[in-house]
Amino acid sequence: MQKALAGLRRINLDGLRWRVFDAKGQVLGRLASQIAVVLQGKDKPTYAPHIENGDMCIVLNAKDISVTGRKMTDKIYYWHTGYIGHLKERRLKDQMEKDPTEVIRKAVLRMLPRNRLRDDRDRKMRIFSGSEHPFHDRALEPFVMPPRQVREMRPRARRALIRAQKKEQGRAAAASTKEEGAKNAKAEIIA
Repeated sequence: MQKALAGLRRINLDGLRWRVFDAKGQVLGRLASQIAVVLQGKDKPTYAPHIENGDMCIVLNAKDISVTGRKMTDKIYYWHTGYIGHLKERRLKDQMEKDPTEVIRKAVLRMLPRNRLRDDRDRKMRIFSGSEHPFHDRALEPFVMPPRQVREMRPRARRALIRAQKKEQGRAAAASTKEEGAKNAKAEIIA
């Protein structure tokens, strides 16, 4: 918690909103892109690329993010120690066990432009593994993620899905009629 309060003196907090992102169940890339927009101030009408006017971002429940596909086992983070042949790697699953906050930090920082404002924007982002944070005395605004735009299914796939659903309903109806028939036969035997 002390680490979360460090560096706040270097930030001009006048007029900044404190936005709270709940990462529980959110897809990593979609969450990181929304955080990057808020950090840059692109959601404000006063946005200018050379002026730092983004808001403070507090990200909670970093350990509960989700990823799509097989990224949990296939995504690899690489870094070099500086010694010859010392290219290190760590899978996303191992990084989530070691430090889940670093996964979100790297995703957001790689979406920000590489310029002099990047370090200031990084200081405005505070990430916590759980739901506890030391900023309860601030006026916090929860950030509502925009609804996901899902494209319409292709006609052939839609027809296959409808056929599969009808087939499953037919099986369920046949199973229920078979059970009712067995109950009726049992009732007749008893009577």
